[in-house]
Amino acid sequence: MDSMPCAFHIRTKSEVRKGTLLTALLACRIYYGPAMFRLSVQIAKRYYGNFSALKRPPFNEIFPPKRMINKILFDLDSRYASGKLYVVYESVYNNLDKENYTREFPNSFNASDVMIMKKVLEKVRHRTKSINKHLLELENSLLDSAAEMGNKDAVALLAFDVLKDPSQNTSEDVEYSKLLIKDLYKRKHHLTLKLTGDLAFKNNNLKEAENYYKQFLDVEDDTFLAGEVYGQLGLIGLRASNLADAERFFLKSIQLSPLKYSVHSYFYLSQMYMSSDPLKARTLMENCATQGFKESFRSLGYLEMNYFKDYYKSQEWFKLGMELFDIECFIGYFDCCCTLKEWAMANKCYKSLQRMAEINPKYRPLLEEFDVARSDKIMTSSQYSFQPVFNKELIGEAKATEQSIFRSSKWGL
Repeated sequence: MDSMPCAFHIRTKSEVRKGTLLTALLACRIYYGPAMFRLSVQIAKRYYGNFSALKRPPFNEIFPPKRMINKILFDLDSRYASGKLYVVYESVYNNLDKENYTREFPNSFNASDVMIMKKVLEKVRHRTKSINKHLLELENSLLDSAAEMGNKDAVALLAFDVLKDPSQNTSEDVEYSKLLIKDLYKRKHHLTLKLTGDLAFKNNNLKEAENYYKQFLDVEDDTFLAGEVYGQLGLIGLRASNLADAERFFLKSIQLSPLKYSVHSYFYLSQMYMSSDPLKARTLMENCATQGFKESFRSLGYLEMNYFKDYYKSQEWFKLGMELFDIECFIGYFDCCCTLKEWAMANKCYKSLQRMAEINPKYRPLLEEFDVARSDKIMTSSQYSFQPVFNKELIGEAKATEQSIFRSSKWGL
């Protein structure tokens, strides 16, 4: 069976916003009296009536390009193309702020089709590496609809979302979520097994997490989702110092998952090869860098500087990390500049470190250690600067002693 009955309710953002507004109005009545309270209610009604109309941009301005959507739909093996789904997306989007609105879909749509629509928006977030809050609300609305229509994946996602932060949900929601997960677990639902392992891993119950992950692999072991599970098993092996198993799991993760979803496996595998095979480590780390993985810039900079002795390339990697305000990249860049005798650049880098320590107090102990360890280099670099130094007395003496320069031309100028 692909679906199951579900009556799962989650408070929407509009409900939370209404609760906040009500609290403010009650506070107004307590502090300012009934007259001001009535005026505040009138203003709030006017504001709330127009709020939903003003806050959302037109759908065609925020929806991704048709070409991207069609490619994602092809990857997801969707029954419908973007032309058919666009109308449905727009209909749901335009009714997001309506109260007690029942989302309706074409008769030919089933729960899996709605879930694919949700997955399309999820993949758009991953590809663009950005989040549009309006599309995110649309994605959540589609997830709710898929769960109401009985899609098991949607039900599992909503139930685990409640259990990740029980304090933000009612006790009834928490208990009902547990019942749903228990029922799905008995059915050996693949996503439930993975999410149960993720929850155990988050709570640092590594043995339980490993058990759930292996149960998942008994159900499916050659899919995109299996690649993520292999990556988690590799991390568990790495924490347990079981390097042989960790390497095997990370390699399997890389084999099954695209780079953008297995970037952590690339990174941890490169760390394992850093001492034994630096060339392979560099290749893996460069793959991480193509995805903007912050820690890769620092590691590549130090690898080029300390092992390959390519200080110019090391500087370039450190510069990329400096743009993300990674303080270790600033330190590595300073060392490269000193090695290359680029003292003015080293001095500029040190001044940037000082400014970072002034803004963020947590960097101050690190800067103090840096000052002690590199006092000679700091002293040398302080004598160089890109800023010209003006000595007024020296300039005055030069003007007094310089010889006049006569220029002539056929026009007598």
